[in-house]
Amino acid sequence: MRVRGPDGYLGWVKEPQICAETPPPPSWKVRVPWVQVRNARGRGFLGILPLDALFAGEEKGQRVFLHWPRGETGWVPKKALHSSDWKGSAEDLVHIAQELVGVPYLWGGTTPFGFDCSGFVQRLFHFVFNVWLPRDSHDQREAGQKIMDFSELRAGDILCFPGHTALYVGQKSVIHASARLGSVAVTNLENEPYGQELRGKLLFGVRVKGLREFE
Repeated sequence: MRVRGPDGYLGWVKEPQICAETPPPPSWKVRVPWVQVRNARGRGFLGILPLDALFAGEEKGQRVFLHWPRGETGWVPKKALHSSDWKGSAEDLVHIAQELVGVPYLWGGTTPFGFDCSGFVQRLFHFVFNVWLPRDSHDQREAGQKIMDFSELRAGDILCFPGHTALYVGQKSVIHASARLGSVAVTNLENEPYGQELRGKLLFGVRVKGLREFE
């Protein structure tokens, strides 16, 4: 079946994997790279929820209980969650990006099971600011104000290269999902050979529109 994701992107899924239902409004989202969903009626766990996964759940003490798609009841620790309407800052954006260093590169990936460059940037901005950026790197170039002077970049700006995007974290460094490095990595654009190569290909930075943190 052909489906449209919340960011407007079109894709395909196998029909047995979905059902035509309206889910309850989400009340929580995962704030860590991933969290195990424990079985509420026994040992073991039911599955894994990645960063930014939204779901409806009932808070009981330090646990949040949820209904798993197969019908079981599970729980996750409250400390691994934010409320679904939580929004953060550029500092939070950089912090969670650093927690994802080492996640494998996966073409088309948008979760901590694997990221590509634009999927990494898109997921971070949605988690921290509840904003859906375009999915592809060439479209993310148009997501905000262009910053042409490297010295004017701020932590949280998006750096655009031919066929690649990265998150600027200050001190002339970026965090990005790099196909060449095979994972999410920190690259210094001044002191590392690969970083120097990237710096030479830099088109411009992008400061996302409409976010108070960047005004």
